[in-house]
Amino acid sequence: MLLLLMSLISCATKTLNPIRTVELPEDDAFIDGEYIQWWYWNGNLTAGNGRRFGFQMVFFSVQPNLMMAHGSLTDITNQTFQYETVTRLMIPKKYTQSFYLNVGSIKPMMAKGGDGVDRLTAELGVFSYDLFLKASKPPLLHYGGRSHEYEIGGYTYYYSRPKMDVDGHIVVEGEKLEVTGEAWFDRQYGDLEEIIDTGWQWFSIRLSDNTQMVLFYFEEAKAIRETLLVKYDAEGNTKSYTLDKFDLKVLDYWQSHETGCKYPSKWQLEVEDQTLIIEPYLKDQEVRPKAGAWLTPTYWEGAASVAGEVGGEAYVELHGFCGDSAE
Repeated sequence: MLLLLMSLISCATKTLNPIRTVELPEDDAFIDGEYIQWWYWNGNLTAGNGRRFGFQMVFFSVQPNLMMAHGSLTDITNQTFQYETVTRLMIPKKYTQSFYLNVGSIKPMMAKGGDGVDRLTAELGVFSYDLFLKASKPPLLHYGGRSHEYEIGGYTYYYSRPKMDVDGHIVVEGEKLEVTGEAWFDRQYGDLEEIIDTGWQWFSIRLSDNTQMVLFYFEEAKAIRETLLVKYDAEGNTKSYTLDKFDLKVLDYWQSHETGCKYPSKWQLEVEDQTLIIEPYLKDQEVRPKAGAWLTPTYWEGAASVAGEVGGEAYVELHGFCGDSAE
């Protein structure tokens, strides 16, 4: 989930939308013929000494032969943010009911697994992690598991594993810490060229009462009707909300001194009788191009707290807030 440079993907060969539904665990695997697809994880971790972190990892595949991987670590306790990116001209290997994604040599990142049991490893300069994840709730199939045709063109298949238990270790500036926590997994694939050329605010929310929510809020008028809000409660019930059934207000902004991009930085979400205040743990969780990291877009992706009658934690992704599209 984020902007892929349109000049790269415009030359790829598209295929027609297949008539199918999401099948699991089969669709955890790389699907040959899907134009753009990604595997994405985020989560919150606590070390044995109480130190708190957020992490994110994502792999993109764009036909015919482009892979990108991004990994980040937010040190909530010490208020630092680190990230790295890798781009390769390659295609994932196809496995049955599983995936094995592996990029980089100087900055290696790897994800393997399937059917809700995954392992993520990364060695990214001043930080690394080796994390084991296991889903503790059934998958959440968006759009009923069917193909969703975007009004602006293209289509998607989209599902999540909103609650995955995590254990493993991280290394920060040479210090190894055993950690536990919870994570969110997103898988999306299809003809996504038009939709990723829009601006959005995306939230994964995990509340302390074992309710999870996803909000995919599109900024531009041409895509606003594609906004998606789904609540997944502790009993496994799901409920979707149209734009007129919830309200998202931006309460504050943060402007990057490095790029000049201006991002929302605090929100109030009202849905039914619930009011949530979402606020980043750290203002600067902006991903920016680095020397040698070709094709890295600029976007904001980070860990956040959730306050309300029932609180929790969230991850937020902000795309489309730079240049002419900035607020």
